[in-house]
Amino acid sequence: MNDSDLRVQKTKKALYKTLLHMLETQELASVTVNSICKEALIHRTTFYKHFYDKYDLLTYVLHEQFQEYFALDIKNRINHPFQSGFDTVYMDMQLVLEKQKNDDTFFKTMASFFLTEFQKDIEENMDKLTVSDDIPAELLTYIYAANLGAIMYWSQQMPTPADWAQMDKLFKAVLPVKINL
Repeated sequence: MNDSDLRVQKTKKALYKTLLHMLETQELASVTVNSICKEALIHRTTFYKHFYDKYDLLTYVLHEQFQEYFALDIKNRINHPFQSGFDTVYMDMQLVLEKQKNDDTFFKTMASFFLTEFQKDIEENMDKLTVSDDIPAELLTYIYAANLGAIMYWSQQMPTPADWAQMDKLFKAVLPVKINL
């Protein structure tokens, strides 16, 4: 499929918007390709010309939603990952994240997406980072993602969740990376 074809763009946009809307009201586990297609007014065969399954579509949705975040300067994303994420994405995804909070398949897909994106991001920006020689560069992606996830989980477990600034401060304290900018 030619992504510059207007029909392809319209189809992907309709599927993207439909899934995003559906995820605000139902868990991913209960969403089917049939229900997405019915809501988007797109035939199933057309869906499968663009995506393998609903998880592939979800990855596309996440990529589109987080494009602005990954376009930010690496310095902002390393020093203020929570605040910059909130500023660029959270408000648009708040209802989805709240509805999906108990859906393991949603978060596994999201975690896989982020690991892939963080890995590309770190590889592209390795020359701007200072990392201890004791830490293999390949491990940095996992450390980065695990620290983000751990701080978010910790904050959610608190009687009063931490604010973005406090979470950024904790992240900066535990991440074994310095930015060279």
